Amino acid sequence: METMKRQLSIGGKVGYATGIYGVFLVWMMVAFYLLYFYTDVMGLSPAQAGFVFFIASMWDGVTDPVMGWLIEKTRSRWGKYRPYLLLAAVPFAASFVAVYYVPDLTGQSLFVWALVLHVVFRTLYTAIYIPYTGLIARLSTDADERASIAGVKGIFISMASLSVSFLGLPAVTYLGGEDEALGFLRTALIGATFAIVALWVCFLSTREKSSNDEPRQVQPGIREMLQVLASNKAFVLIFIGVLLFTGCYTILNKSIVYVFKYDLGDRDAARWALSAIAVSGVLSPAIWVPVTHRTSKRFVWIVGSLLASAALIAIYLLRVRDIVPLVAIFFVAGCGINAFLITFSAMVADAIDYGEWRHGRRVEAPMFGLVSLANKTSLAIGTWAFALMLEGIGFVANVNQSEDTLAGMRRIMALAPVVGFIASAAVIWFFPFSTREHRQMVREIRERRRNQPN
Repeated sequence: METMKRQLSIGGKVGYATGIYGVFLVWMMVAFYLLYFYTDVMGLSPAQAGFVFFIASMWDGVTDPVMGWLIEKTRSRWGKYRPYLLLAAVPFAASFVAVYYVPDLTGQSLFVWALVLHVVFRTLYTAIYIPYTGLIARLSTDADERASIAGVKGIFISMASLSVSFLGLPAVTYLGGEDEALGFLRTALIGATFAIVALWVCFLSTREKSSNDEPRQVQPGIREMLQVLASNKAFVLIFIGVLLFTGCYTILNKSIVYVFKYDLGDRDAARWALSAIAVSGVLSPAIWVPVTHRTSKRFVWIVGSLLASAALIAIYLLRVRDIVPLVAIFFVAGCGINAFLITFSAMVADAIDYGEWRHGRRVEAPMFGLVSLANKTSLAIGTWAFALMLEGIGFVANVNQSEDTLAGMRRIMALAPVVGFIASAAVIWFFPFSTREHRQMVREIRERRRNQPN
């Protein structure tokens, strides 16, 4: 068991985190801009665009648990997680570029094109993201060490977010000129290339625990796995908390470009708000990781959710329109959001230990798969809800909006996310163990394994 006890080096943490830079470089292009691309560039209606996201995430309901089950069955000389980072990187990147291609189609044919390519992209995203997130459980069993790994990972997530938010729209303009479709396609191609390199660096920089160190147990079927997970209170609370938080964070992300383009009159200035959130992710781990060590991941999740909510309420009540104070408040909101982003995956790894300690069954990849499902389902619901809200307030792409429509955009951006943030904090309040209790669980698990017959 020494492989798991030894602390991961700084190089190992950076190598692991490099992978998430590639994944999120792609994902943030989708999260920030794809809905806008669908409505204002490709020509889909908001309802059609939202429906594409929704159906793709319902498909995730099939692929995510299946991917987790496949990983659990995988055995190779590279481990059970790392092979997917090597082999799925190129198809994943190619599917991302295809999403930003506008064909010579109209009407329902265009809608079907967008839907099919988005489903293919999401399938390949699953083949990368679930193995990547599950890998953290094989890098360390120590709660503080996992928090440190998650902190480095959070910085790289924010660097990817910053790259996309600050450079994304200017790159589209520079590479495409007046042809916005060409600009998005070329920008996607560059992002896809970086993603492949980052994932291969992650593959080369990490090592999984030897399969010889695995506790011997019969691998359960999908139904039995789901029953085991449903009995894990820590996992259930994380699942619900992620479901509540992510959809509302999605509404915030997607509304910013629309508010800046139509209400503030400067689409490209949206990069300052998005970048403020990203910069907060680079800087805030220096605060959140030590706080986590002194308190708990649960505490950081709750405080972060309340901080983000307070900042968004301030934007609405103070009717902030000047760019400098607006960006400053978005930075504060981002600090709160990133408290969630750097804690939830490490909490999943802790919940895996909790399940083994309490029920004697260690289920890794399926748990990460279902949390990924919660993440992506929430994103889909949030995106579809945002699209329907746009239609409900009378939005029409590429025309001047009425004052009522603009007021509706501001309410959607500032107030809708608060509901989910506060609800997720309320749910995670009931998380069943502290950092100190987790350390004791890990000690007991090690003792049980030492006493198991070979």
